[in-house]
Amino acid sequence: MARITCGANELDDSRWDGKTIEQVKSQLKEALNIPDNAVVLLNGEEPSDPGATVRSGDELEFVKPAGSKG
Repeated sequence: MARITCGANELDDSRWDGKTIEQVKSQLKEALNIPDNAVVLLNGEEPSDPGATVRSGDELEFVKPAGSKG
């Protein structure tokens, strides 16, 4: 079962196992309030391929970018 998080929102569900990062983002965009410019982390690292597959035991995190001055 993969863990998907965005800010305080979190899902632990096996239905995301085998899906690509882009598929997960597309399907959970509204439910988890994922911004278009979110930084993606798969098991703590930015994946080189957005088509990477999420597997059971993975942690997929969508990080909202911090605000900037100016």
